Amino acid sequence: MTSWGEVAGQAPELAEACLRLLKGDGATVAYLATVRKDGGPRVHPVMPVIAGGRLYVFVVTMSWKYQDLLRDGRYALHSSPATIDGEEFYLTGPARQVAASDVRAAVRAACDQRLGAHDFEALFELDIDRVLHTRWANWGTKDTWPHYLKWAVATGLQTG
Repeated sequence: MTSWGEVAGQAPELAEACLRLLKGDGATVAYLATVRKDGGPRVHPVMPVIAGGRLYVFVVTMSWKYQDLLRDGRYALHSSPATIDGEEFYLTGPARQVAASDVRAAVRAACDQRLGAHDFEALFELDIDRVLHTRWANWGTKDTWPHYLKWAVATGLQTG
């Protein structure tokens, strides 16, 4: 299992690019895909938080995404694309629920107490297996072309 901080240590340029879109302050929306019971995908808006070098989301316990993550922790997280140049990223890996009150307090502090104030907000850490960052050259023209930065546990950083 790889934390956000470990990815940032191995691929700082990639982490910096992702942080431009994610921010990690609990005020920016990203889209969390989970796996339904029948194996199909389900997508939900979330507000990710980075605290102590780790990536977290609060999930309402009455939601389908909560049930999905408890049953099958696989997820994909996709940023909201930047409207100016189409820059975007996604990451995948396993999610796991975190019950430790000191971790919850640290995550709440990292988002200026915006999230996690209620008992029905479960905290999940998103471990990372893969990251893909895309920046589009000549965005919005006939010459649009993607530039990729990729990182995976097995291969490390790659460009393409």
